[in-house]
Amino acid sequence: MNKCIGCGITLQSIDSNKNGYVSKLDYSLCERCFNIKNYGKDKFSGKVNIDYGRILSKIGKNDIVVYVSSLLTLNLDYVNKFNNVILVLTKRDVLPKSIRDEKIVNYVRKKCSNLVDVVIVSTYKKYNLDCLYNKLLKHTNALIYFVGITNAGKSSLINEMIKSYNGCDGSITMSNYPSTTLDLVNVDVGKLKIIDTPGIVVNNSIINYLDNNEIKRISPKKEIKPVTFQLNGTGVIIIDDIIRIEYDGDTSMTFYMANSLNISRISIKNDYLKGDIFKKYDLHDNQDLVIEDLGFIKCTKSICVRLYYKNDIYAYIRNKMV
Repeated sequence: MNKCIGCGITLQSIDSNKNGYVSKLDYSLCERCFNIKNYGKDKFSGKVNIDYGRILSKIGKNDIVVYVSSLLTLNLDYVNKFNNVILVLTKRDVLPKSIRDEKIVNYVRKKCSNLVDVVIVSTYKKYNLDCLYNKLLKHTNALIYFVGITNAGKSSLINEMIKSYNGCDGSITMSNYPSTTLDLVNVDVGKLKIIDTPGIVVNNSIINYLDNNEIKRISPKKEIKPVTFQLNGTGVIIIDDIIRIEYDGDTSMTFYMANSLNISRISIKNDYLKGDIFKKYDLHDNQDLVIEDLGFIKCTKSICVRLYYKNDIYAYIRNKMV
């Protein structure tokens, strides 16, 4: 059976409501990928992490895993599930230049024990693309899998590598939505043969509740200009119309998020965005509060915060990165 060159799903011409549908079986793209690429239209694939878990279980102990993660949230939850990992940190162009690469590399090496190497890249600016390619050339005797959380920039990176080393546009389907790649996709990149895998879905990521235009707006396209507030006592900070943050304490709070977002302080008496869904976080000195697919907040002193939002979202505390 033929597979879609964009998402890897097996092609079928029987049911237009199921993944992999094509009107003719000699087509190379499924209808879903065709609509994403040409019209920016997507529909929910119906796939969940249990499906992808079965796919990722095919990765062997001696295989190389290129684990792709965005520097904005640095989700490393699944790194230690694999043996031989080359960690690729994307979107270097959106993180402030004042943050040194060496500091980031040292940070992730302390968190992960199974790293063969760490490479920081910017797909948009082709930063360190040759470095990554040359490191992968050392492992051509092993199977090389590209793995990552959805929205980390994995498909964009592969397509840019295809363009740079094959001299043609990449065929991997790219979308702002989760679950774009549906199965394994074999790709030739220069002298490399790599295997793209479906993005691991964070079930309560904020992007699961947003439409395509909203996802684009919260995703930085250029270097972030951090927004800093000096906080005293009790107050409220609003992130656009997405999140309400109530705080208790004296600290400096810096937001590393897209410049298009409106981050502002309002009165504690203003109930805007205050609802039933909230979580409490106690941050200690020099810890970050990460909101998956949105960015992170850096605090310099201990503080208690309460996050209010319309839908349950994935947020967690980590030791400071910058």
